[in-house]
Order: sequence, then structure tokens, then C-alpha cells
Amino acid sequence: MNTEVKFKRIISCTIFSLGVIVNTVGFFASRGMTRCITGIFWFIDLFAFLTFCLWKKKYDAYIKIFMLLFGMVLFPLILYVATLTEQALLYDFIMPSIYAVSIRKKRDIILPVLNGILLSSIAYYKTTIWYAVVFLAIYLFCLLLSSMFSMTLYNNFTELENAYSLLSDVAKKDRLTGIFNRFGLESIIKDKKELPCYAVMLDIDFFKQINDTYGHEMGDEVLFKLGSILKKHASKDFIVSRRGGEEFLLYSFASYEATIDTLMDIYTDIEHGVVIKENDVVKHVHISAGVSVQGFASEELVANADRNLYHSKQNGRNMITARMEPVPIIIKK
Repeated sequence: MNTEVKFKRIISCTIFSLGVIVNTVGFFASRGMTRCITGIFWFIDLFAFLTFCLWKKKYDAYIKIFMLLFGMVLFPLILYVATLTEQALLYDFIMPSIYAVSIRKKRDIILPVLNGILLSSIAYYKTTIWYAVVFLAIYLFCLLLSSMFSMTLYNNFTELENAYSLLSDVAKKDRLTGIFNRFGLESIIKDKKELPCYAVMLDIDFFKQINDTYGHEMGDEVLFKLGSILKKHASKDFIVSRRGGEEFLLYSFASYEATIDTLMDIYTDIEHGVVIKENDVVKHVHISAGVSVQGFASEELVANADRNLYHSKQNGRNMITARMEPVPIIIKK
């Protein structure tokens, strides 16, 4: 369970625990007060319920409309014409509905059941045992119905939330390599637009030859292995993605030295981990890379890194070209 859900559950239990106290005080106090004063206690409960629903933003239209209509029209009318015992019966229908908002699991029903027993005891104190028994029976029946509805709604919502999370993850990840695709990269760096960074364009050397010589299955295996290595080095300051084909785009929000060190570690891992074996022949796969000047995440920065990648390709491949100044810095493996 995430922190937000835990926090909202604590708030829920707190709100409705206070509701129990308010109801108890209102029940006892109503003996010597007018219906209008007694109604204030009811409206405190109603206000707490509506506030919680609006804050939680999960039950929206139907419950809001029903509770608003009930609070503004039916509820004042019933309070005006009801006797004390008839007011007590309202707890049978109102309280289970209010508690339903906090019921997510079976254990969550403990608090409203205790509240029902407490209210029944008060009803017995003010009326008769038969009235209290009928009151508790109706209360528990309404609580059961509202709880089933609440738990079903919550479970359905949780399933939809999980499905959305899964689809969102699938949409943001490259299916073959498991790292971010273009859409995923954009979504992850949108909050980092104001932070200075380096763009790195990385390309597998002679990838077309690998596909032509060993087949596309071997090409896919090379891409998968490279993606796994990049994923291992990914962090909040070093974001990796597949731009398309054999090209990969990386954003580094670390220092220049740390960026180069990470790239060299990637080179080393590729040297040992991405090889093509054919009979007794082992062919190592190499990459070329271009590092941009420091700037802010944008297509211009990517274009700068791409020009340096082209420089690496034109000058023998298997190297990194970084442009800290107008003169390129070549870092050979």
C-alpha cells in the first residue's frame, strides 16, 4: 500500500471516529435540546462526509449529488417532523453510508460495527430493548449492503488503476530492450527541463552487418543485451532510452567527468557482455558515442550530440567524441 493510501485511510478513520463521539454527544444532549440544535450534530457528520468525498475525489458525481440532495432537502425535513426515536432510526440508514467511504477491506468494518453497538446501547437506554434490537439489526443489514458496495467499488477501482499503470508502463518502455522509448523519455524528463545536462547519442557499430551476417534474431539479441547494460547504469541522474533502430539517447544530469566515467563503464560492460559467438569465433560488439555541450534537454542538444556521434563514425568508430569547446575531444576506448 502506498503512502497516499495509508494517509487517506488514517484521515478516514480519524474523521469517522470523531463522528462517533459527535453522534454520542448529540444523542444524549438531544434530551434537553430542540430539534434544531440536535440537527447541528447531524450536519457536522454530513459536512465531514462531503468534505472527505470531495477531497478523496473517487466517488464523484453519484454520491455527491445524492448526499447534497439529501442534506439540503430531505434531511432538514425529516429532522423537523421526527420524534427522538424516529431520529435514532435515521442512524440506521445514514451512518452505514457514511462509514462505507472508509471501508476497503473486511477488517475496516470493525469500527462501524462498534459504533452500531454503541448506538444500540444508547437506544436501549432511552427506549426499550426491542427497539434497540430492531435498531441494531437494521443498522447491520444496511452496513453489510453498503460495505459490499464500497469494497466492490474499491476493488474495481484498484484493478483499473493497476491496469492503467501496466498500460502506461508498456507505452513508455521499448518492448525489446526494456528501457524508455521516446514517449517514456519525454515523460520522465519533463520535470527536469530546467536542469543543465548532457545529451549522449550512442550507436552500435556496423549493426547492419550483424543483421546481414548473423540474422535479425542475433541483431535483436545484441540490442537486448545492450539495453540490459544501459538499464544497469540508469539512475535519476543518468536516463537512458532507445531512440530507434540501433540508436540510443541518454541524458546525464551529472557532471561532465561523471558522465564520461559512466560511458566508459558502459563501454567496458559491452566489451565483456555483448559478443557474437559463431563456432569457435568470438566477435566483440563495439559502439560509438557523441556527447553534447552542457545545456537543457531539447532537440538542439540532441542534434549537437548527434553531430559528435557522426564525428566518431567518420573517424574510425569505437570511440566517444565530446565537445566541451569548439575543438572536439576524442576519447578512444
